[in-house]
Amino acid sequence: MGYHVIDPTDVDPFGEAGRDFRSLSTAVGLENLGLSHVTVAPGEQVPLQYHSHEEQEEAFYVVRGALHVETPAEAFVVDESEFFVVEPESPHRAFNPDDADEAVEVVAVGAPSVDDVRRYEP
Repeated sequence: MGYHVIDPTDVDPFGEAGRDFRSLSTAVGLENLGLSHVTVAPGEQVPLQYHSHEEQEEAFYVVRGALHVETPAEAFVVDESEFFVVEPESPHRAFNPDDADEAVEVVAVGAPSVDDVRRYEP
């Protein structure tokens, strides 16, 4: 059996400037679940470009701020304490807009943990 208590600040961040991306699943060795803690400054994306997944399901939980998500059909604003759930084959781009007052903090979950990202060209 394996159990873990994780303080995201104990996990080394990676990524580009303006994004504090920490892979919690990698830190504890999870193979079937992608779990990340992401803090994104105004004007930055969370962390992928406009994309979809062939089989991965994703969920974003907004800890702080407001997450904006663009899809081919509509735009969403996901407020603190809300989830945004994405089914496979559903293009989306999650971001913090340029005019945001603060960073947005998100817990992102994806399963299965596969590398099936497909760039989407709107």
